[in-house]
Amino acid sequence: MSKNKKKNRSDLTNGGILLEELIVSFDGKTNPIRCFSSDQILKATDNFSESRVISSWGYFIWYRGVIEDRPVSIKKWSSQNLSSFTEAYRDISVSSQMSGHKNALKLLGCCLEFDLPALVCEYTEHGPLNRDGGISSGEVLPWKVRLKIAKEIASSVTYLHTAFPEAIIHRNINPTNIFIDENWTAKLSDFWFCVAIPEGELYVEDDVKGVIGFVDPDYYWTMKVTEKVDIYSFGVVMLVLLSGRAAVFNGPDETPMSLNDHVSEIMEKGGFEEIVDKEIWNVSAGDDLVSRRSQVEAFLRLALRCVRYKKVDTVSSMIEVAKELKFIEKLS
Repeated sequence: MSKNKKKNRSDLTNGGILLEELIVSFDGKTNPIRCFSSDQILKATDNFSESRVISSWGYFIWYRGVIEDRPVSIKKWSSQNLSSFTEAYRDISVSSQMSGHKNALKLLGCCLEFDLPALVCEYTEHGPLNRDGGISSGEVLPWKVRLKIAKEIASSVTYLHTAFPEAIIHRNINPTNIFIDENWTAKLSDFWFCVAIPEGELYVEDDVKGVIGFVDPDYYWTMKVTEKVDIYSFGVVMLVLLSGRAAVFNGPDETPMSLNDHVSEIMEKGGFEEIVDKEIWNVSAGDDLVSRRSQVEAFLRLALRCVRYKKVDTVSSMIEVAKELKFIEKLS
């Protein structure tokens, strides 16, 4: 089969699958999605050169490139993971609906000429956060930026839960899915694990999805997807931002340790300072250390409520989380 015939067949087949996903997810009501050619994608990424890689994960790789004089981020799904077929199209479908929110990574279009579709998104100067909540340059994030990231991603997740006829649950909220632009604006991405809860229902049952350390234990044992799945994951992200540690890190004896368990142990001892990244206490001119401590303590309390520490005074919705973070920001 010629190269052009193969591209046309992939384009036709993938286009049909994408349309089906859009109908299932949003009754066909979606923003227009521009289609780029494989030639444009290959040229932009220098044939998917390693020198263009932004970040790499098992299922896909993010590349930086330029299309029509505009810098872009291109997400290429691995053809080794054809089992991710449905997820790849759901990623496009939900991304297109979320693109109107300032704290979601904007989808510019897609390419359907590969075995699995490629996403073309806006470019962000600082790329995705690392597992420990930092950026690839190694620059230390000030406390105000960390708080801003949490506040903005809470807004994005709230929108995902409330803006559509059916609540959509992300199921994969973690730092590596949060992109940061040149203005330190946070943008949520990677919507491939999203699942909708039908109107009038409290949950749906599905296989467990997500990253180790961020998966809600109740979801793990019951396979019931509720809004609390995202609340828990978001609470772990807050702990990552607060501590500067990954959700799973090597303890003193190099044994993998859960950040949630680490925080719980310190809280049981009545501690607090040991949890917080020391860089957070660096107060610049015009800032107040007393106000900073009030913010950090309130931030930790909210994170613990999200991960249901001791199951006391837990959070019921992302709307509540978003409102609380706006209040914490005003404590400065």
